[in-house]
Parts: sequence; C-alpha cells; structure tokens
Amino acid sequence: MRTVFAAIEDRKIAVVESPTGTGKSLTLLTATLSWLAAHRRRLDEAAEADMRARFAAEDPDDPPWIIENAVKRHMGELRHAEAERAARLAAVRERERRRTEQGAFRKRPRPSTAGPKEEVKEADFLPEDSEPDDGLNLSAEVRALMAQLDKPRTQEEVEEDVPKVYFTSRTHSQLRQLTAELLKTSFAEDDTDDRVSAVPLASRRQMCINDKVRALGREDKINEACLDMQKSGAQRCPHLPRKGDEGPLLDASDSVLATVRDIEDLVTEGRRAGVCPYYATRRATKAAQLVTLPYNLILQKNAREALGINLTDQIVVIDEAHNLIDTILGIYSVSLPTSHISSAAAQLTQYLHRFRSRLKPRHSLMIQQTLTVLRGLVGVCAAFENGKESSEMMDVNTLMACFGRSADAVNLLEIVGYLKESKLARKVSGFAESLEEKEGKRSAAARHASIAAFRGVEALLLSLTDARDDGRVILSKEDGTVLKYVLLNPAERFAEVVSAARSVVLAGGTMEPLADFFTQLFPSIPRDRFATLSCAHVIPKTHLLTQVITRGPRKLDLEFTFAKRRDPALLGELGAVVQSTVGLVPDGVVVFVPSYAFLDALKATWTTLLPKLEQRKQIFYEPQTAGEVETVLRGYAQAIEAPKLNDAGRARTGALLFAVVGGKLSEGINFSDRLGRCVIMVGLPFANVRSVELQERMRYVERLPGAGKDAARELYENLCMRTVNQSIGRAIRHANDYATILLVDNRYARPRVRGKLPKWIGEGVRVCNDWGEAAKGIAGFFRDKRVVEGVGAGVKRPAEEQ
Repeated sequence: MRTVFAAIEDRKIAVVESPTGTGKSLTLLTATLSWLAAHRRRLDEAAEADMRARFAAEDPDDPPWIIENAVKRHMGELRHAEAERAARLAAVRERERRRTEQGAFRKRPRPSTAGPKEEVKEADFLPEDSEPDDGLNLSAEVRALMAQLDKPRTQEEVEEDVPKVYFTSRTHSQLRQLTAELLKTSFAEDDTDDRVSAVPLASRRQMCINDKVRALGREDKINEACLDMQKSGAQRCPHLPRKGDEGPLLDASDSVLATVRDIEDLVTEGRRAGVCPYYATRRATKAAQLVTLPYNLILQKNAREALGINLTDQIVVIDEAHNLIDTILGIYSVSLPTSHISSAAAQLTQYLHRFRSRLKPRHSLMIQQTLTVLRGLVGVCAAFENGKESSEMMDVNTLMACFGRSADAVNLLEIVGYLKESKLARKVSGFAESLEEKEGKRSAAARHASIAAFRGVEALLLSLTDARDDGRVILSKEDGTVLKYVLLNPAERFAEVVSAARSVVLAGGTMEPLADFFTQLFPSIPRDRFATLSCAHVIPKTHLLTQVITRGPRKLDLEFTFAKRRDPALLGELGAVVQSTVGLVPDGVVVFVPSYAFLDALKATWTTLLPKLEQRKQIFYEPQTAGEVETVLRGYAQAIEAPKLNDAGRARTGALLFAVVGGKLSEGINFSDRLGRCVIMVGLPFANVRSVELQERMRYVERLPGAGKDAARELYENLCMRTVNQSIGRAIRHANDYATILLVDNRYARPRVRGKLPKWIGEGVRVCNDWGEAAKGIAGFFRDKRVVEGVGAGVKRPAEEQ
C-alpha cells in the first residue's frame, strides 16, 4: 500500500506483484482511494489558501474577519454544485432504501414496443456529411439527444471530470470481485466524507435490457442492432429516451452514482426503471471517483474517445497485468479472411453503381479511393493464393506498392477518417441487406456476415495507417487464406496512457519475468521513474512444496523438447510419474501439458495406463470449446467432494484433470484447497519458433534501443515462462491453502529458467535428480498436513487413504 500510494504521489509507474490470496485487490483499492481522498482535501485547502492570499493582497487594510467571511462565502459558492450533487445522490439512496424496506415498488411503465416498422428509404443509405465525430456511430437524432443530455440541468453547471481511478482488468468477473472488495471498505459507506461514487463500464452485451436485442447473442450483432434501433427512420429502442425527455436518463445516472453496484445490479435497476444502463453509466462517468472497465476500453484509443475518457492527471490501475504486452498487440492487430475483402469490394462496387448520380463530389471521390484500396487488397490476396508459399510477410509500404500506380493518389489516413465520418460501412451493408430482402433470400446470418466484412475491412485500413515500422502484414494459407496486420511495438500505443495519466499501476499475482516490461513497454522511460515491489505469499513456507523432477521412476531423463514430445519411452516415463503422484496426493491433481496435440498423444500412448489412473481418481480433460468449461469444472469438483466408487467398489481418492497451458483452464480459474493439492507442469511450453509472426517480433525486439545480444532469446523464454507462471499459480489461492508443484523437465533445474519463476515460488524450489527423492518429499508433505489439525480445509480423508 505504501508503494502504490508513494508512486501516485510522485507521479511514478508502479509494478507490483502479490500472489493471489494476499488481498491484492483490496490493497490496490484502499491505497488508490486513500490517495484520492487526501488529494481532494489537499485541493480544497490549497484553493482556500490561495483565495485568502488573493483577498489580502487586493485590500491589505481589511481586517482578518472580513477576509475570512469573504473566503467562506466564495468557497461555499465553489462547493455549491458538489453539495447539490451530494444531496441529490443522498436523496436517491434514501428513496432506494425506503423501496427496499417496503418490499415493493411502483414500477415505471415500460414504453410500448408495438407499432409498425417504418419503411427505410434509399436516401437513408447515402453517406453522412461531416460533423463532429465521437466514435459512437450514433444517428443524428441520438446525437441531438446526447447533446441535450450534455446541457446543464436547470440552474446547474456542466459536471467536470473529477479526479478518479480507472481500474481495469481482463474480465467482467474479475471486476465483479473488485466491487465486492470495495463494499468491505469505508469508501462504500453512505455516512463518510470519503465515500466514492463507482461506475462499472461494460459492453452492450453485458448491459443491454432490450430482450429482442439480447437474444441475438453475439456482441457484434448486439452492437449493430442497438445502432439500428437508434437511427432515424427505424423503430427506436424504447429504453433510450427521446429528445426533450432526458429526465429518466439523468435519474438513472444519479442512481448509478448513488450506490456501489456491479453490472448485474445495474441491469436489474435498468429494467425496473425502463432506462438503458449502458448509456446511464456513460452519463455518470465524469462524476465518478472510481471507474471499472475491461482492458480494451482503456487500452484502445478509439474506445477511449468513444466513451469520452480523458486520462489527463488520472490514476490508471491495470490488474492482471502480466499479459499487458500481448493484450495491446492483440487489440491493435487485425486478422481478416480474404473472402471478407472480396465481399466488401463487391458490395461497395454495387453501392457506387446505384448511387453514383446522387453522391456529392467529395463522397464520390472518397468512395472511389476506398474501392481502389479494396481492389488492390483483393489483387494482392489473389496473387498470393496462386503462389506456392504458405505464408508471406511485408511492411505496409510494400503492400501499398503492390497496388500499382493507382495507389499513388490514395491517402489511407484520409480514407479512414472518411469511413468514420460518413458511416459508410453501415450504409453499404444496409443497402446490400435491403436488396436481398427484396429478393427474399436475405438471412440474418448473411446480413451480419456482410456487416462484419465491411467492419473488418475498416479496422484493417485503420491498422494500416499505423507507423510504417510498427507493424507487418502477413498472408497465410493455414486456415484458408487470411490477411493479418500484426503490431510489433506496444510501447507507442501504451505511451498515450502513460503520458496522460498521473500514475500507472501494473499489478498481478505473477509479474515475473519483468524484463519485457522495461524493454518493450517502457523503452524510453528512465528507471528512476519506476517503483517495483514483489510481495511474498501469506502462506507459511511449509504449505508449499515445489520440486523439479529431472528423472522418472525408470531412471529416464525427462526433457520434453518439441522433437521428443511424441517419444513413447518419454511419454511412458511421464505416465509413471503421474501414476506414482496420484497415489501420494489426496483430492485434486491438475496436470498442465504444452498443447492439445501433446494431450492427444498422451491419450493415444497411455491406453493401458489411463484405466489404472481412473481406478484411483476420476479423470477429466480440458474441453476445446468454451461452452463446456463449466460442465467439466463442475464434474471435477463433484468428483473430489463426493468420490465415486471405482470398478472394484472402492472409493476413489479424488480427481485428475488434464489441462493445456495457455488454454481455458490456465488463467482465471482457481484450483484452491481440495481442487488443487498438486499441480504438475509438464515441459516448457515454448511457442512455435517457426511462426512468421514470432520470428518477426523477435527480430524487432533485437533492434530496440538498449536491447542486448540475447533480446530475442529473452523474449522467447519470457513468453514461455509467463504462461508457466500463470498455470502453476492456479493452486495456492488463500492464506490457509497448501499444495505441491512438480516441474517435470530437467531444464527447470537451470538457474536461468528458475530465475524467471515468481519469487514466492522460486525461492523454495528443490531440484530432485531421483524420483525416489521427489516421492519421499511429496509423501512427507501430505503426511504432515494430515497430522496437523486445522490446516487447509480441514476435511476428513477417505478411509482407504487413511
């Protein structure tokens, strides 16, 4: 807490590591919000002192009591708007308290959704003319509404952007946990001066209350449907008030600020009031002291502009920051099937043919230029498809040169600006939809595919306008022909956040290895501007046993390089390690393997071993589809809590779960207590070094200023070890937890590799050159836990194990 508080005070960048279960979220909240409260008081005191000095200087003959009265009066005027807002929010809380106590409420009449669908005219498909753009893609009518909402209330001034903390994490579920932690603090209490207003920002998919729109499922479909229901001439969404009736949205905004709620609570309140919580939260953002939001909404410049987020002098906290570099690279990279490019070109050609005579000269010129770029991309993709190479890479200049002379008059920056301004993607897609509807062969899937095609092209063109040395264009035939723009330099994009914010805090349970953050994310920032801290775990050292397994029970060396991963003898030795381990470890054992292909090889090789393992523990495998994850985890937990009988009629001792590093179970899943008494990490999951994308990234890192001769090797190893650290960190999740971690590969014995483990794990690693030594350590570890009363979950063991 002192490290974070001091970093904010000194305008530094803090990089802090604290294992899960040590109170990281609560610590970050209390440290940042305490600084914010102190800063607020300090600003008041400074303003009062400045005013007192100014009044004294203006009239030195005034007695002190006159100056004090003048200061008091003027400070009261300055605080009037804040006092009114506080009173208004207090009234909202009181109203909600009464409604809760009464157990019933009068529901606001929900606006009717009935009514005939208005006819869409061809004029609606014409490009929009220039106007101030906020990135929201709203219709003229909605813009008028939002402009009205931005006007001051009666006798009220426009709310300014108050000092605040932007707290971002990877998923909404992690942010929901943060809200629960905030409710434990005095900052969420109604009767304190330091009470904060918190606003959770989320996507339409999370916050939409229009059942017809929500039923569409996919986020891109929901976004398009929402925008469709706002544009002039279409049936409006009943939950977004019309111009002149902004009162309900302002009331909903006050309700958001009045009480600390998570997204689900806001959706429930939105349904009760019949007002869209998606727009209510955005209306409330300026007046909030704490704003929670997922990564992409703050790391992407377009998203910040669309939401009106101004980071100037604000505090930015990025939780789960271990994958920040890859997240930034992913946000600014675009992958597009070449069929989408061809589809977009065909749609735009048809559109231009139909509306050429009705377009203003500027629109006609810009559409022609856009079409030139699309046809150029189609030509490049066709030439690649006809070639023999499986992949090809080039920079943006080379790509544009492939277009021929037609590209000389094209300005990509101007085209991208025009696409945003004119809403051309929506216009063209809407026109294509209307044509096929008339012919009776337009399906909803085809409609959204056409929209996705043009949207993807728009995103690709935006990426191509980036600095020429920052990214590469890759053509690949691996899964159909795909054109991909890959960003190589995350520093420049993140610099926009760092330069604007007062302080940036990067936090995570396993931030090691840190070298990549300094070389790739902050290459030009001096080291004295950083504050770093790595906390030890809160568990006693006796609650964690980490062992490197270099040799198996059959005396075979264990080294799972890519070339050896399918060696039957090596896989058999691994099987012997797992079989011996499940006989020593109670409850849940999680085995992390390098890839799905490796997992398939195990299943094919262990045909006789798997039934034997099944007699000890019920076996589960990581699913390849996200929808099955919940089912697998539920079954795994039930098998541990209530072990089923094996074929011999004896109770199993728990469950065995095979998971894939970097898969759906290696991050964000807690294998606490009985769910993860042992984690086995098989091999070092290095990325495919033959990947064109990875090779170019390694070459780029080597050329960075200050990069050492081993920069590419460091990147390659760090990518691997970061995924290892996330996987093995799934086990120990709170102060009373205990587990053993087995690193099964002799390369973990190397000091260079062990040095990249989290300090709370790496400091106590034991290297075992004999399996007997490792097995003895495991057996003793769990024997001690059974003897000591009150350790861990304190559950009784099955009679067989006892």
